[in-house]
Amino acid sequence: MLYNLFDAEPGLKRRKTLAFNDKGIVGKLIYILGICSCFMIRFGIAGIPLTSKGRTFIESVEDAHNLGLNALEVQLLRVNVEESPAIEYAGMNPRDIESSIIVDVLRQDEDGNYVGIGIDSVIEEDDIVQELFWNMARNYDDLMDGGKLAKELDVELSMHAPYYMELLQEDEMGDKSYNHLKWTLMIGKAMTAHRVITHTGFYFGNKKDSLKRAIDIYSDLSQKYSPEHGYPFIGVESSGKTEIFGTTTELVSLAKKVKDIEPILNFPHIHSINAGSLIEVKDFDAVISEFSKYSKGDLYTEFAGVEYQDHNEEKLTAIKHGDLKFETLAESLIDYDSDMTIISSSPLLEHDAQYMNLIYLRALSKKYQKKAAAKKTVT
Repeated sequence: MLYNLFDAEPGLKRRKTLAFNDKGIVGKLIYILGICSCFMIRFGIAGIPLTSKGRTFIESVEDAHNLGLNALEVQLLRVNVEESPAIEYAGMNPRDIESSIIVDVLRQDEDGNYVGIGIDSVIEEDDIVQELFWNMARNYDDLMDGGKLAKELDVELSMHAPYYMELLQEDEMGDKSYNHLKWTLMIGKAMTAHRVITHTGFYFGNKKDSLKRAIDIYSDLSQKYSPEHGYPFIGVESSGKTEIFGTTTELVSLAKKVKDIEPILNFPHIHSINAGSLIEVKDFDAVISEFSKYSKGDLYTEFAGVEYQDHNEEKLTAIKHGDLKFETLAESLIDYDSDMTIISSSPLLEHDAQYMNLIYLRALSKKYQKKAAAKKTVT
């Protein structure tokens, strides 16, 4: 059974869209929502729901909503970019092409060299187009339609760039990673995603030089593809391995230097790289407080169970496994006074997203039951 729950007071944010079969729980939730704050915690998934029959972007939005979730991290996977003569597209706007997603138009300069001019000019016969083919969306219309649907259904969209990135390297792989992040930002803009999440990749030399290079690269990207021009914020994900850029200290330093960069709090990564550091409520409170300082609106987080060894993540697991406990995080969240998004990256994906939602609401219910009992006793 699907319930749409709203705050009663005018101007307050929509609180939750939840799917439950237990009416007793829903009754408690309505009571809770009548007395709690307007801050919102969204629950969502990374990628296509496991139970989806369709595999497109639009279908993923619909399925996430039907599952009672209100956040979706769209993943740019299995893409192919080809360069081809633009003869058949001459006179057309790149965004009007129906057969592919045009990510750049190359045009000859005065020296006869082809250089990228973007997708805001009408295509000419002698141009070369870079076409992105993606199994989740055929063209810009699909991206815009999915974005509109997500807004109507109150499903907050984000995007994740390809998982294997080598942004710090000075070679072909570095260029390829840069382009993939650039294309993800362009697609994210078309679907009105709030942020694009990316890994940075292996260190380039020592850690100090790697941080400097990361600042230069992300500064360049955030200037060319600025949120001021409608592009998503760039979220740089925390690392779960010692050889990968992205410790908390590095992400904070990056966010201080590049204003449009947002550190992404991946709980299993932080837990792994610090050899099991998130055990007590105060541990979660501390890391949430640190990342919240640099969030772009809501604090964006990812959660799953995790197996780790020697400060390195080995694999993600269902949230019931291991010593990283969502129940403990839920105890921290009941006193969190800002918006947050929690994305399930568990192998059980939507099942664990729904389960985390339920655990959080149970913790919230207990809090207000205690308050109500204390108030009754005083009275």
